[in-house]
Amino acid sequence: MLVLGLSAAGTAMSTDTFGGGATLPAGGYVGFNFLNPALKQSANTAFPTSGVAAVSSTSLFGAWAARTGNKVSYCQTGSGNGKKVFDNSDGTNHLTAIGACDGTTIGFGAPSSILVNPHFAGSDAPMSATEYNWFDVTGGKKTQYGEPVQFPAVAGSIAVIYRKDSLSTPLNLTSAQVCGVFNGSITQWSALTGNASDTSTIKVAFRSDGSGTSFSLANHMAAACAGTASQHFIADQSFTTAISQYQPTIPAGWVGGSGNPAVVSAVESSDGTIGYAESANLKAAASTAPHVKYATVGGKDPYADFPASLAVLVSSDRVLNGVNATTGRPVTAALTPFGQTGCMLLVDPAGYANITSRYPIMAVSYLIANNKGNTSTDVGAVRGLVGSAYADHTTDGVTTIGANTGYAFLSSATLTQAKVDSCVNI
Repeated sequence: MLVLGLSAAGTAMSTDTFGGGATLPAGGYVGFNFLNPALKQSANTAFPTSGVAAVSSTSLFGAWAARTGNKVSYCQTGSGNGKKVFDNSDGTNHLTAIGACDGTTIGFGAPSSILVNPHFAGSDAPMSATEYNWFDVTGGKKTQYGEPVQFPAVAGSIAVIYRKDSLSTPLNLTSAQVCGVFNGSITQWSALTGNASDTSTIKVAFRSDGSGTSFSLANHMAAACAGTASQHFIADQSFTTAISQYQPTIPAGWVGGSGNPAVVSAVESSDGTIGYAESANLKAAASTAPHVKYATVGGKDPYADFPASLAVLVSSDRVLNGVNATTGRPVTAALTPFGQTGCMLLVDPAGYANITSRYPIMAVSYLIANNKGNTSTDVGAVRGLVGSAYADHTTDGVTTIGANTGYAFLSSATLTQAKVDSCVNI
């Protein structure tokens, strides 16, 4: 969890906004100090001060905090766990955000003195119909907080990463080769390098937590490598589910890690390993993972061939509703909101699953907030934090998102501060 408290001239008081979720956009949201595994929390009058990591003033949330004098905390749990903590539910158990920030569903690190639900959550896999309903049925939040509202915030490229010390030239993979590695049908390095004498076994590192990075990789592979009606990738937050029709159990020697940094570390630790990670976080981890390289895919680079801004088509009141049974590709469906319409915004994953004119493996990351119950003290801060993704960043010093970072801002006539203000209420 990373926290920043910056004062602004003329600000009488600040709001401690707290949330958590996806690790993929964390570098863009708060900076890259979190890559140090010893740093889980940051100094803030309302939060614990041991093992701290400061939010960067050049990050999206850091620049917002500097402008407004508010404070922000972001606990990295992965997308799936982040939505569960936000919903106060995993579908069976009632959860709370008040608990240790340890990458699980224990909580977002807020102390008991913070008697509110999370102000926001981040996820690279948009809310499903099931997760939306958890907010009410087992989370019990509807009466006080109305419903979730969801806004696409940033995009991120996902790099295929590897350590192969004997390889002198960078890997350029086809999507078919990427699919073959992660479905277990390509098991030797010779199939990737063209060196027939290299029969060494490929080891795979994957996300063990519920992950929007896994969802987005699987979204690409299900589109780029069709498979058959009975054997295909499944676009899911769980990597084990994503490959389950090819590998009912994870093969021996494959290793799971919770969060992007853990996968990078797993690849760094073992020569001959391939994994996947958010590109921007990978670049920031270069000094701690000097042996980890990234592949181009279809000749496209996850930095140079990923734009600074992406125009997206946004639909209102649609959610994920499972996958197509014969293709594994995500299906969206119309949502009947609990109350306010037009505030669950979705970029259809099919629209960016395999665009070969640019780097083809990417995620769209969302910010999720409460429709009501934000209190008169908090509502302005929550609106501003969510809307910071749509601000003019030409002069506020945000450098963690943009050209050659691996992150892109999103643009759409629907994505405005005014839209956020209409959906996030007291």
